Amino acid sequence: MAINPARGAFVEALRLSRGFTQAEMARRVNVSQSTLSKVESGTDIDDAHWEELGRALGVPSSAFRAVDPGLAPVHVFHRKQRGTPKGAVNKVGAEIALMTQRLSDLLGAHPTSLRHYELEDGFITPQDIARSVRKDLGLGVEPISNLVAILEDAGAIIMRWPLESIRVDAVAAWPDESAPVILVGEHVTAERQRFTMAHELGHAVMHINEHVDEATVDQEKEADAFAGEFLIPWVALRKEWPAQPSLDALITLKQRWGISLAALIHRGHDTGLLTEDEYRNWSIELSTTGMHRREPASLPREDPTALGSAINEAIEGGASVGELAAQAHMSELEFSSTFLPKEQYS
Repeated sequence: MAINPARGAFVEALRLSRGFTQAEMARRVNVSQSTLSKVESGTDIDDAHWEELGRALGVPSSAFRAVDPGLAPVHVFHRKQRGTPKGAVNKVGAEIALMTQRLSDLLGAHPTSLRHYELEDGFITPQDIARSVRKDLGLGVEPISNLVAILEDAGAIIMRWPLESIRVDAVAAWPDESAPVILVGEHVTAERQRFTMAHELGHAVMHINEHVDEATVDQEKEADAFAGEFLIPWVALRKEWPAQPSLDALITLKQRWGISLAALIHRGHDTGLLTEDEYRNWSIELSTTGMHRREPASLPREDPTALGSAINEAIEGGASVGELAAQAHMSELEFSSTFLPKEQYS
């Protein structure tokens, strides 16, 4: 078999997602580390070693043969917590790369009405792009009732994912000729969920063609600026901002626009509606009263449904879980635990 860099990248992503170093994986499959390094660069090995590698990584060996040599790389952005280690970034990047491959195997090319935009410093800002995306989605300047549903209707694939242990709040990828995929940490509260998703959407539409290992400080600020304008447009915020912002008045805005108090005071500060002193005082109040951890007037949790509905439709149409797992080149157990509700496989 010819050199297949996409297959090598697939092997590396599987290894990283399982938490193994290259040396650990080489020992498990009884090859030298240099041999495994070559495999991760796309070099072929004999069938017996592919079988051994599949057992060690928990996938059928057919998964390695099925990787398309022309598979384009997936560009990934993460919403990290402070101090997220590099190893954690590599792991979550590997996980979403695997997920995009598996979703492609299951769903094929997945269309989306979302599109990419180019930032032009001084001419086109993140706020401009946020307004354009709102227009594309037919949102006007009104509150977004259910952001997950809006993004799923636009073709994006949203999933909850266990990210807390690696200190990542969310991760987004946008495979070529398909739709964006956003994994949101299961630990992310309803208060933070919408801003986190809007932040990742900003990365996807603005930065997906900028080839970097991880988002830069400037890109993080741009994604935040996009998210603020996307969730609560300036033209609406300035009309509704209270002349004397009290906690009750800000809670009213929070519930109307589905944005946390913390994000709301950031937005007020960024748009000049709160002075530096006012912003500092509000930040202190949220911190000292514990509202930065548990805000009053909790927002409802928005759950993704589109992917689960597509898989259930396939099962109701006669496909078995085993057949779908084989289609995604996964073990049946991992497929079930990844894509089916717990009560369906426990």
